[in-house]
Amino acid sequence: MIRLLGAIMIAGASLAIGLGYVAGEAQKLKELRSLIQLLKEIRGELGTRSTPLPQLMELMGRRCSGSGGRFAMALYERMDELGEKEFSQLWRECSQQHLASLEAEDRDLALSLGLCLGRYELDRQLSELDICIELLENRLAGYSSRLPEKRRVGLGLACSLGALLLIVLI
Repeated sequence: MIRLLGAIMIAGASLAIGLGYVAGEAQKLKELRSLIQLLKEIRGELGTRSTPLPQLMELMGRRCSGSGGRFAMALYERMDELGEKEFSQLWRECSQQHLASLEAEDRDLALSLGLCLGRYELDRQLSELDICIELLENRLAGYSSRLPEKRRVGLGLACSLGALLLIVLI
């Protein structure tokens, strides 16, 4: 009876590990979509109204959902530090806090955008936003196409290792 209970617990744990991996990959996609949506909203607002950065981040924090909205709201809440710190430093700190589960390359793209926003003329900011959005959308398409395969591999590997552990222990 104890062996059966142990076997069930090992099988359940291996399945939970696999499901956790799959959920983590899905969360990365969700955060990347949220970031892309935020950047598109910023692009639209800057392109049509040239809204100042503090008001822009407040608006984006209210308008956008998910991690992109939380990132924008955190950035808005830290705008009073703008005289002591540069905007790019605030952008970096908030992205490390609110976009942490993104892949390193995706975060680096967002960080490079933070170096441009509020610093250069409007046309350059808009072109940097366009480039960043396009690159992130390409990466999102690649991640989305690989998600079913990652799901199969993650669940299969976790269940296989659980079964192997069961065989060894029993």
